[in-house]
Amino acid sequence: MVSDDLLTEAARIYGFDKNTLEFITESTNQMYAYKKNGKYCIIRFSEKPAEHIHQTKAEMDWLYYLANNGINVSLPLPALDGSFVVTAEDGGKTYVISSYVALEGRFWDKNNPDLWNAKIFYNWGKLTGDMHRLTKTYTPANDTDVREVFTGRFALDDKVKACPSVNGIVEALIDQMMALPKDIDSYGLIHCDLHPWNFFIDGDQIKVFDFDDCLYGWFALDIGVALYHALWWGRKNDAGFDFSDIIYDNFLDGYSSANHLSEYWISKIPLFMRYRQICKFSWFFDPDNMDDHQRERIRNIENGVLFS
Repeated sequence: MVSDDLLTEAARIYGFDKNTLEFITESTNQMYAYKKNGKYCIIRFSEKPAEHIHQTKAEMDWLYYLANNGINVSLPLPALDGSFVVTAEDGGKTYVISSYVALEGRFWDKNNPDLWNAKIFYNWGKLTGDMHRLTKTYTPANDTDVREVFTGRFALDDKVKACPSVNGIVEALIDQMMALPKDIDSYGLIHCDLHPWNFFIDGDQIKVFDFDDCLYGWFALDIGVALYHALWWGRKNDAGFDFSDIIYDNFLDGYSSANHLSEYWISKIPLFMRYRQICKFSWFFDPDNMDDHQRERIRNIENGVLFS
């Protein structure tokens, strides 16, 4: 967790009572909630090189654009000096700090029919389609603060190279992906991590957050990532009910209601789902501790089986 001194400095920069801070989570970033003017807000601390501020500024610009166009996202909040992104030094480390309005809602639950159903999947797809439609007319505020472009090794841990058969498959997938065309109707700024733990459900509405991985990539990639995680985590509830077709069909129906994607690109979604499957494999693969579970995952990838 970040130091008490850094929390004190953040409270001064953003003008809130430090005593209202509540720790939320620590993964890639460290997240806290705080209260200001009677409303809950979120503050994010990212241990990054100082130059990463340009990437975060680009993220904030994109979020602001989406929010101003009616998308349910976490609206960025400025510091007291009007900056949407600030940096601070602490213990010899540089932190890039940003803040947002807290969203209302609950996390998904595959065992709760109010939080995992056809309408949720439809609206999840629709929100994704709305974002893709809007990216077609989005222009960054300046040439300095621009998000990165997708490369084949994005989100792929190098540990995968220790498994030659899987590495060979993912290299072939990367070659296929990077050869795909890029045009305004298929490619733009996307979330790239729109899984169920990155949105809240409020009624039947989807409110999305955590744009830390947003980049320029294919719309089918964004869809593939979302659908892979939906099926990985939520294709069956504890009673054994299979949501697979309901998730896939309703997500794409919702998407199509907001943005047109040709049949060519619909056919590419499984390609990106396979890529995400291997990314997941690379995160947890331990070449020094091979067990039956890891061997099964390798066999599935080798045989083109997404889920077993």
